[in-house]
Order: sequence, then structure tokens, then C-alpha cells
Amino acid sequence: MSSLYEFTTAKCPFDDVPDRLYAYFDGDHGTMPLRVTVADLRVERDVDIHFSARPEYPGYRMLNIDWKPKDGGPYPAFAGSLSIADEGLGWSRIELAGKYDPPFGIVGAAFDAVAGHRIAQATASELLAEFKRILTLP
Repeated sequence: MSSLYEFTTAKCPFDDVPDRLYAYFDGDHGTMPLRVTVADLRVERDVDIHFSARPEYPGYRMLNIDWKPKDGGPYPAFAGSLSIADEGLGWSRIELAGKYDPPFGIVGAAFDAVAGHRIAQATASELLAEFKRILTLP
């Protein structure tokens, strides 16, 4: 099992972040493309994404987040959390943390060690960039 961690900031009050994500996905689940560019190759795959509320702490909003490839295939599923922190003046810090299992057992683990983890990290960055875009929609 491999771990991912990535963060971004967005001009969106932290109390509004979960509601805006739920509104965009028309509830607590939906489908969205995950994209990554590796060298000159751009890979895009639709995933089924799901959110659920977690206990909160003062100044933080928490969501469980998981996704899996919409039509299957040799792509990992992810399970983790989104932590939303109040950065003040209408800004939020959004942190994605979680785990995924590379497909294909030991062969997949070897690929993950060589290149797959960098691809997963880039995908997490792209996902947070898309969330940032969603959160700043008028």
C-alpha cells in the first residue's frame, strides 16, 4: 500500500468548501476525470468519487474521500481524507492524504517504486487543482 499527500490553497471560506464540492457533484458522489501528464503523454481516466463527512475540529472541516476507476482497468483505487483549514480572509488550505494499492501485486508495487508513485503524486496535484477551480467558480 502506498501513501499520498498533497495540498493547495483556494480563495473559498473553509466552511463553504464541503458544500461547494457537494453542489458540484450533485451530492456526495459523482464522476470526474483524473488527469496526469508524464513527459509528452497525457493520461485521463474517469473515476467514481465519493465524499462523506468526518468529525470536525475547531478551524477544520474533514471529509472522507475515495475513488476508483469508473470502468475498471489497471488503475489503483484511493481512500483517504480531505482536510480543510481556515487560512483567514476567505482562503482555505485543502490537504489530501490517503493510501492506494498499486494493481498487479508485486509487479505493480515494483512499478510504483520506480515510476508509479510519481504518477500518483502528479495525479493528486491535478485533482487538487481541479477542486480549486471548482471552489472558485462564481
